[in-house]
Amino acid sequence: MSNNQFSVHKSTIISNRKALALYLINQNRGSDVPTIMSQLIDLDAVSLEGGDRVPLDVVTRDINLAAKLLQDDFLGLKIIELIDLPYLPLYRGIKQCVDPFVRNNVVPIDVLLRLVVRYFKVATEAVQVRLEPTKDSVRVIFESSDPENISIHQMDGAMLGVQRILQAYNPLLPIRLGLSLRADFSKDVFFESTEVYKHFFKRVPEKSEQNFLEYSIPLIDQSEFNQFCISPLHNILDKEFPNASYSDRCQHILTTTMSIIEPTREQVSMVLNMSVSTLQRRLKQEGSSFHRVLLLTRKKLANEYLIQQNLPAKDVAFFLGYQSESQFFKAFKSWFSMTPMAYQKQHRDS
Repeated sequence: MSNNQFSVHKSTIISNRKALALYLINQNRGSDVPTIMSQLIDLDAVSLEGGDRVPLDVVTRDINLAAKLLQDDFLGLKIIELIDLPYLPLYRGIKQCVDPFVRNNVVPIDVLLRLVVRYFKVATEAVQVRLEPTKDSVRVIFESSDPENISIHQMDGAMLGVQRILQAYNPLLPIRLGLSLRADFSKDVFFESTEVYKHFFKRVPEKSEQNFLEYSIPLIDQSEFNQFCISPLHNILDKEFPNASYSDRCQHILTTTMSIIEPTREQVSMVLNMSVSTLQRRLKQEGSSFHRVLLLTRKKLANEYLIQQNLPAKDVAFFLGYQSESQFFKAFKSWFSMTPMAYQKQHRDS
């Protein structure tokens, strides 16, 4: 799959370029700035349909060119450390969402993680980001959209970018840092990378089959966030990806908010800034319904949590927005004609 199929917001690339220039100046290499910048592509000339998004190849070329010229294995981390967060639409959208919930200048990490992960594609599609939650911790998984073409620097940048956005509202540091992107390095090189990552993430990295950041989090009180609203971020997503179906939009909202607010058509309609009747009409035109979207979302997530992540059924009930474990068990048996535990055992034995 070519990374021409993926895109990056212009603001992300501009922020990276500004940070690169600042990095060079800080290294007393300001004289190199004109040379490097003159080799970068004019963003207006490559914008997709004249909009704010640019093919992923552009940012890949940028970072690879800079890394080659500077001979720096950790340039992605050093650039993202210097980017101006308030300039990014993703950061501004998250700020609008979480400002009402700031308490003593701290936002619950669970809320932040959901917003950052679900809407990360607004900034860049270079890296896919997903959550693997448990009752007491959550792992943020980072996967390359196009492993053959996306560089280590882009993965580094995505991981540190997420961490920086989180820390803008919550000082919690990851309890674990996993790296697959440098797992095949020699012992000496991996030792060097250990010190670098420790500097940026305040954690010693471990070799892993996944690139991840893991956080220890408490489960939040669902009732405290019954006014939780993601409209600002969803408006940005709609603007960037206007061809998404209403079924996909509903599923995205439900997946983001399901264990924080009750998954109702009223809540989803509020996020989409439309009436319930309009939402129902749009879904009907697509041959779907809110009930169908909610059911498919829950079944998909139930399978992911129970089989891929091997979570206890009581935790899955919470993550799917059920009021009680028994309510979830009843629904699950109607879907699969067996209990969640039997479903897990069947897949383990198969």
